[in-house]
Amino acid sequence: MTRDQVTGGYKPFLWEVTYTKGPKDYAYTHRDTVEGLECLGLHVYQDGANDSYNWASIHVKQVLRGESISRLFESIIEIWVYPNFSFARDPMSNEPWNVFGLEINDGRNMVWLIFSEGPDEVYQLRNHRIIIVSTPLKHWAKRQIDLDKIYSDANWERPEDLSLILICGATKMVSGKYSGYIKEIRIEKK
Repeated sequence: MTRDQVTGGYKPFLWEVTYTKGPKDYAYTHRDTVEGLECLGLHVYQDGANDSYNWASIHVKQVLRGESISRLFESIIEIWVYPNFSFARDPMSNEPWNVFGLEINDGRNMVWLIFSEGPDEVYQLRNHRIIIVSTPLKHWAKRQIDLDKIYSDANWERPEDLSLILICGATKMVSGKYSGYIKEIRIEKK
């Protein structure tokens, strides 16, 4: 990991860190140790204030193009995660109220893979697809993601470029402190 010059937090080498937050919210990355394992911590505090920022969130992003896209679609993404909170959503609209996971965004299509306890689930919102990946809270777990299958199931075309984004955040509907940890991401040929 390297220190991010913009935010002062830590990030994987060649990844970019951005955040969205209100005046009294915070969002940062940190080199953490959880259960004896060094990892990247994504930390957010949402104050719940009725300001112009609905979300407090941190994004750690890498943009992929060309040959990297082909390799990604021909492989499995293995990611070690440690979620600390359960996914919450609006009971009427299903809009997420919080998130810890992986966003895949190609500029036209967006999917959130949310690591949370409970059953696996897939649903579509007007602007993006939500995939809840059953993951125990407060434990390290390896999850495998087949991007080619995700795009095929959604009837989306393979993109020419996309962003892989580690994400942690909460809306003002669920104020409080949120964190999740990522130990390792590997791309394994199918």
